[in-house]
Amino acid sequence: MKTTHSGLEQFKHAKLTAYLLASLGLACPVTGLAQTDTEEEDSEALEVIEVKGMRASVISAQATKMNSNKIMDGISADDIGALPDRSITETLQRVAGVAIDRYMSLGDPEHFSVEGNGVIVRGLTQVRSELNGRGTFSADGGRTLSFGDVPPELLNAVNVYKSPSADQIEGGLAGTIDLETRLPFHRDGQQIAFDISANYGDVIKETKPGYSFLYSNNWDTSAGKVGFLFDIAVSELSTRNDSMYVRPFFYRDDIAGYEGATVYVPRGADWRTMYFNRERNGAYAALQYAPSENHEFTLTYFSSDYDMQWNEDAIFVDNWPYGVQVESGAQFSDSGVLEKGRLVQDGGIPMGADVRASSQQAKTEDIALRYRYAGEQFLVETSLQRVSSDSAGLDNTVATQISVPYIDVDLTGSLPTVTSDASYLGNPDNYVWNFIMDNQYDRQADMTAADIDIQYFLSDGFFEAVKFGARYSKTSSDNADTGYNWSPLAPSWLQAAIVEGQENIVPDVSELNLNSFDNFFGGDVPAPANVYAPDASFAFGYPQSFQALQDRFVYADWSSWAYWNRRDLNDDQYTNDQTEETAAAYVMLDFFTDALGKPVSGNVGVRYVKTENTAHGYLQYPNNALFGNGAFTAMDAEHDYSNWLPSLNVKVELTDDLLLRFAAAKAMARPNFADLGANIVLNANLSSAGEASQNAGNPPKVEDYVLTLDSTQNPYLDPMESNQFDVSLEWYYAEDSSAYVALFTKDISGYQVPQLSQVEFGGYTYNASWPVSSADAEITGVELSLNHFFSSLPAPFDGFGVQMNYTWIDSEIDADSSSQPVDTDGSGYGDMPFRGLSENAVNLVLMYEKGPFSARLAYNWRDEFLIATNANGFTGTENGITYGLPLFNAATAYLDGSVTYRINDNYAVVLEANNLNDAVTKNEMRQNGPGNHYSAYHVNDIRYALSLRGNF
Repeated sequence: MKTTHSGLEQFKHAKLTAYLLASLGLACPVTGLAQTDTEEEDSEALEVIEVKGMRASVISAQATKMNSNKIMDGISADDIGALPDRSITETLQRVAGVAIDRYMSLGDPEHFSVEGNGVIVRGLTQVRSELNGRGTFSADGGRTLSFGDVPPELLNAVNVYKSPSADQIEGGLAGTIDLETRLPFHRDGQQIAFDISANYGDVIKETKPGYSFLYSNNWDTSAGKVGFLFDIAVSELSTRNDSMYVRPFFYRDDIAGYEGATVYVPRGADWRTMYFNRERNGAYAALQYAPSENHEFTLTYFSSDYDMQWNEDAIFVDNWPYGVQVESGAQFSDSGVLEKGRLVQDGGIPMGADVRASSQQAKTEDIALRYRYAGEQFLVETSLQRVSSDSAGLDNTVATQISVPYIDVDLTGSLPTVTSDASYLGNPDNYVWNFIMDNQYDRQADMTAADIDIQYFLSDGFFEAVKFGARYSKTSSDNADTGYNWSPLAPSWLQAAIVEGQENIVPDVSELNLNSFDNFFGGDVPAPANVYAPDASFAFGYPQSFQALQDRFVYADWSSWAYWNRRDLNDDQYTNDQTEETAAAYVMLDFFTDALGKPVSGNVGVRYVKTENTAHGYLQYPNNALFGNGAFTAMDAEHDYSNWLPSLNVKVELTDDLLLRFAAAKAMARPNFADLGANIVLNANLSSAGEASQNAGNPPKVEDYVLTLDSTQNPYLDPMESNQFDVSLEWYYAEDSSAYVALFTKDISGYQVPQLSQVEFGGYTYNASWPVSSADAEITGVELSLNHFFSSLPAPFDGFGVQMNYTWIDSEIDADSSSQPVDTDGSGYGDMPFRGLSENAVNLVLMYEKGPFSARLAYNWRDEFLIATNANGFTGTENGITYGLPLFNAATAYLDGSVTYRINDNYAVVLEANNLNDAVTKNEMRQNGPGNHYSAYHVNDIRYALSLRGNF
């Protein structure tokens, strides 16, 4: 099985239509047809194969990989349909070197995402997303498309490029994921396809519909060839997720009865049930026109619309770790960690019950016009693209509080148990209004881009072609986010400040809902007891319901900060507006030689890109007469930088079916827009010496104050850069079977970490704690992969096939000590691994396909990985120590499956199932004294989907 190389001879024999079809990933290799070593020609062939079934999908994906001029992996559209996955995110986890997390975000591990969310390639989250080779994104403050928002039914292929070339758009330091849509010239004549499905969750016990429809046709006319394609997809899903948490442990040596002993007690515990509903709508249309074999115009429109709503019922224990006592008879581990016992606290242990409603509406639209021209000795392609994306969300929480006489803790089992006095919890008169909290955001982003690529084919010599081009883009990102606006109502610690409304502290029973947490964890974990939470109408009635609750109470002047006020999204302090312009140019040479006795082909080139970013925000001076009296000043932060990005890709055909590849490149990734905000608040805090001086009657002076800046944003961040090297050995021993081993390393500079530094504002130097591009890091890894069909076995066993891959990654970050996590006792941890990076990951897929029947079992396992070092619930300040614990996701496996029966050539019935092993996802908090403990447990539905598919 030979791969093919490029050159003028092949170009002369390939008309534009065949040339373009080849660029769409629809073909398998054909001996004797030379390959053009450019990105759009990675998967060319003279013959288009109509892919049906899993084996044909593997053949197509294998041909794309083999003929590529870069190191990559791909999945065909039929493969997406055959995999037991209902989202692109879950599909991507099957690729060697690719992993996903299953949280709403790594910064919010308290809320699980059943379909997966973030995508990590070779240990890094700095992934570039593309649609048909052009950049696309979601308006979420980042630079990547939310892959879970995109209906997989709209796609022809998903390709993961792991080594870049000069003609590839910059930004994929981890890699580039290109979503490829169908085009009407893919297939001659008319095509009609549909899918009708029902999606069911076994815990939530709800069934939701889904459907898709595709129409495609093309015609030969006297004016040329014309093609049209239209595709829509709608999918709804409902799931339930149960979660339980144990909060950090704190050192105590003053527990009554255990004086002088080393004892660690937990901060608290949580129980949460989340009901998740989403509707995902997609539409895609393409119009193609080829007036002759030399010219082609393509106009595409792509739209993804994602509406999500989740509601949460929660109970939480929030004891003060330095006030709680442990009754006698408790059980401790050898290191002094409380394992089993009763906790009490003066005034009772505070517990809360809340109801939460969160919604999000996100939409991304992409319209692009492309023109291609094939001359006698050159190929020209130019395109104009417009991307617009918006995302808006609202999150509301209302809570009650009760102070229980005790809690019983048992951490000795496979799942923790925390209970309390059921009769006390069941009395509504024991509850008070606790707090309200809201968050609003509205994000809009758009991009206009234009590019041109020219490839000139040389007549002879080592270099076969020269390709050069340029690209310009302008992106605006307008983000408004109020943050979490938390306000107390009448919790026990604030009741003394209520001067009017004492009679309203206890809610009326009609305003409460008795939450029994039915079937929590499938009945394996008891909730504390029935608890009273606010009625859901208080969360859904925002903002009127919030204001009505706040109006029940009047606070003393010294606690006037407690009043809730709805934040205005248009207020400058909540906005982060940015404009970014990029200009890039490149030159790349394709080469081929067999002078060494083996065919050697590849490309070498360099890309230059300049980036100019302007962030508009505000600067708030300290509320002090010496430093500006809290004045707000508009701030425009301008920052620009340039990058030279050389690259080399080499492919050596050791034999007809054995390839050796080598790649070396410099890659870059720009900071996320959310991190580049120019909203800066300056602080002036009186030092101990300054306080003593002023108490002695001296007038205030600058030296009395410690000037600080604490922010998660820095508009002057530089991009990350990576010098990376890849080598792979690929064996294509059959049309449908292959194996490969790949080694890679990335030497990274400018890795973004929070760090202490000094900056100047208004003539004064401030100690800033904000993200900086200062850390160095290194990633090294190995990928092993095997695709094999047992065609040589006797029937019916010749229908079996396997897909297996394993990824090992090691990482090291050399960061400043100020960016490292801190334990509850003030001790440090040292360097942490990359967030989201697992050292080991395994995929095993067992396939069977014979006649009209096919089946698939897909097993995915990944090792532990760091979620965050500042996650909510695992960070805070106690006894003057500001702590933030490293939180890890424990090793987790998922088993998915599908069964397909083809009724005839046109119809098929498909049953898919996800999470067949009913996985328990665990989080682990790392602590120095108490050691490592599981801190969270998540379970969710086994999901089933029954579909009827038609294709004509």
